[in-house]
Amino acid sequence: MTNTPSKGRRVATQQAVRKGGVPPTLVVALVAILASAGALAIQQPTEDPEQRAVVAPATRPLTSLSILCPAAVQGSPDLVIGQGVEGGTADDGTLVSRAAEGDKSEDLDLAPGGAGPVDASRDAVVVTGTGTRAPGLFGARFGGPGRPAAGQCAEPSGERWFVGVGAAGGLHESKLLLANPDTGPAVADLSLWSTTGELIDVASRGLTVPGHGSTVIDLAELAPNRDELAVQVTVSRGRVAASVSDDYTPLEGDPVSEWLPPTAAPATTQLVPGLPRTMDEPKLVLANPGADAGRVTLQVVGERSTFTPSGLKEISVGSGEVVVADLPPKLVKQLAEENASLRITSTVPVSGSLRAVVSGDLVHLPAVEELTGDSATALPGGAGSVLTLTPTDKAGQARVEFPGQDRDPETVRLTPGTTTTVPIPAEARAVVVRGTTAYVGSVRTITPKGASVLPLQALDVEQLIPDVRPEWP
Repeated sequence: MTNTPSKGRRVATQQAVRKGGVPPTLVVALVAILASAGALAIQQPTEDPEQRAVVAPATRPLTSLSILCPAAVQGSPDLVIGQGVEGGTADDGTLVSRAAEGDKSEDLDLAPGGAGPVDASRDAVVVTGTGTRAPGLFGARFGGPGRPAAGQCAEPSGERWFVGVGAAGGLHESKLLLANPDTGPAVADLSLWSTTGELIDVASRGLTVPGHGSTVIDLAELAPNRDELAVQVTVSRGRVAASVSDDYTPLEGDPVSEWLPPTAAPATTQLVPGLPRTMDEPKLVLANPGADAGRVTLQVVGERSTFTPSGLKEISVGSGEVVVADLPPKLVKQLAEENASLRITSTVPVSGSLRAVVSGDLVHLPAVEELTGDSATALPGGAGSVLTLTPTDKAGQARVEFPGQDRDPETVRLTPGTTTTVPIPAEARAVVVRGTTAYVGSVRTITPKGASVLPLQALDVEQLIPDVRPEWP
């Protein structure tokens, strides 16, 4: 008896597979799978993102640098420009000045690596160095023989803080200058705080500064009847350099003008270097932009040690407020005994500045940014200037140089908790400090007709080249 398959359809299918090969639908499926695998292999990163080493940005010498120098005041001498990097020749780059409002430029006559007065417009100007004339560029304006005022040239920055500006009309009035060194438009936002809190209703957002242009903001018009302000300048597009001029009337005296330097960003510890030995009407202005109230204590960093004067009370700073406090007479008396810096310690981040009157002249002393490496400032020339240096943490050394002067550099030791001073030669027009540890510093000038203080500025000598890679999911 012959056995007939009971499931002929299944047998016929198996025979077809053996005779005809792979069915078309299966071929299509296999091709799709292989194509997908190949695409994934191509897109697969060559290294595990979690294991990939972080590569630091590369650096190369700076090839272009612009600084905004404020307008001259009545009786002011020429602008003083310096370069804290030696090497190169005048043929390796250019050094030009351009009015902050306009495109007309003029060549400046300054030897590479030197320092001295240059013939520039008395209006606010943007000084630009290219090639080997760019690294380490700095400068400042100064008052005349009867006005020891000083205002530094400022680099473009994404953020600037100014504490102690005024908007009270004739008694205390400040003007903010914003300048754009580039050809395209830039946009900046202003945030303001007063003794009553943040000024959220002030129209200070989205301020457009045209290319190669500038904008002057009278704070008495922007926020009228506000005697003490803190201003944060934040750049959201392009590049902007900021500078502030300040008019102030002392309690007993004639109105005086001074440039108000920027202060360090809010922090829990700050240093105010270069305190005058004698001063009148010393007022400490503190800004707390945060949401929490805090307490501030003061210490004196003197020539031999850091100490807290007895009986000195804490200063309360409300959230989002500016606080103005008179320095106690006991503290002022102790400051007169030695060269010192003022240490501000707070339970919340604050920014601060000291305003005082010396021989009828206004002087601003900001809390300054910590420096590492090389720094510099221009000098007014003449007698009465001294460099003050205060390390912020560790011991180290500082090499002090005077560009353009035929004299050997001086090396001084920096000891934590103390302030070191270096006399400035009368003929020097700039000082360069090369430190081996973190420090703050300034140049204080005292004359029979007043005082000025110029903080040291970090020398900008290199530009960063970021390590750019795809970010894998």
